[in-house]
Amino acid sequence: MEIRNIQRTGDMHYLYLPTAWCRQHNIGSKSKVSIEHSSDGSLIISPQIIEKKPKHLKFNIEETQPEIVHKLVVASYINPAASFEINMGKEVDFTNLLNQKRLISLESVEIDKKQITSSCTVTVSDPGSLLKTMVKKIKNMIIVMGRNYDKGLIEKYEDEIDRSKMLIDKSVIGSLTMGKTTKLKNIDLYYISLISKELERMVDRLICLDAGSKKFLDEITVSIEILQNIVNDTSKLDQKQAMDFAKSVSSIKKPDVKGLKSYDMARMRQNLGKISEVVMDWMVTLKLEH
Repeated sequence: MEIRNIQRTGDMHYLYLPTAWCRQHNIGSKSKVSIEHSSDGSLIISPQIIEKKPKHLKFNIEETQPEIVHKLVVASYINPAASFEINMGKEVDFTNLLNQKRLISLESVEIDKKQITSSCTVTVSDPGSLLKTMVKKIKNMIIVMGRNYDKGLIEKYEDEIDRSKMLIDKSVIGSLTMGKTTKLKNIDLYYISLISKELERMVDRLICLDAGSKKFLDEITVSIEILQNIVNDTSKLDQKQAMDFAKSVSSIKKPDVKGLKSYDMARMRQNLGKISEVVMDWMVTLKLEH
């Protein structure tokens, strides 16, 4: 912590900003800063965020393998481009391309013969809310799997969870690269991104379980409910919540891997374990800030 003396001229009180900080954020005599009043009485001074104008992306490719094309489409979608255009030298099997995970749920993406285009009109400025939605949908998905196992509804939940993850990626990348306004700090964006990634991986395994997995589903529900309470207000994340979540994950019985089903369970337990590490890291970060 650096202590600086308050200066006074008439009724005005002021202090000098650190030179290194000004240099880091390109603060000059004509720059503007924002001042935020915190509930604890402190003032937060931030450099004015200047939003960059998104560009149009254009790719000319010869690749026809659906998996490779799919990765380029998703990468173009989650980055903050005004629009994108992918021109292919050869026609691809669009049936196989559309069957690629997540592509079918992308809004404003059009596929026509040898060209894929998007206006990229979807914008999201609150990845924190998206994470809340993602966890809630996972909880609902588990409930459906444990009660009536409606396969159609379960698949719908998976699509919505995948979409939430993709929009989180889009929001985080946009905030970090384009200076979009968000109340969240960069470190919060980092933790949200890590958690959403592990949640999506967990759901990829979750959808493979059948109605006979109720006991395991009940176990992971406990952890998901604790996680839901945490993400509902991450600013209040404390040691008890982080410890409780870690304990709940550790208490999930480690499956004896003998087949695909038990393997999926083991991987889900690992995903939750990684999330518990992120939550613990996030808690310590918050504790250092306060």
